[in-house]
Amino acid sequence: MKSRIALMIAGVLALAAVWAAVAWSEGEPGPDSAVSRMDTSAFERTRRSAAIFDHDAHNEAAGLEDCAACHHVWEEGRLVEGESSEDSPCSECHGLTRTRENPMALANAFHTQCRTCHMDAGKGPLLCGQCHRKIQGGE
Repeated sequence: MKSRIALMIAGVLALAAVWAAVAWSEGEPGPDSAVSRMDTSAFERTRRSAAIFDHDAHNEAAGLEDCAACHHVWEEGRLVEGESSEDSPCSECHGLTRTRENPMALANAFHTQCRTCHMDAGKGPLLCGQCHRKIQGGE
């Protein structure tokens, strides 16, 4: 009986350790981490926390070397090949609402860019909570 209880306690402690490791790894990025939150400063309010994103690990796993694959440039309704916008925030071109001059609102631009690529590749997060993860103690 005592060995059963000890085994149960060991199992519970192991599960707690795994849960703690997962919760910590999904938490707020540390100061030396390549992981960051997407810039949502253009929004007055957000319904969810900003998406957590490890830029370098993502690009390595996806085999992306061309910055323009994500940081695209459009002019007069056409994609400008070989030109990149990585030094500009998405909100520089995409306003908060859709207009004639801004055919894709900012939130839709984020979601369309990421989700379309993930669906085309057949991998990567697609559900809200997979990118917009809650962290301990906030957001």
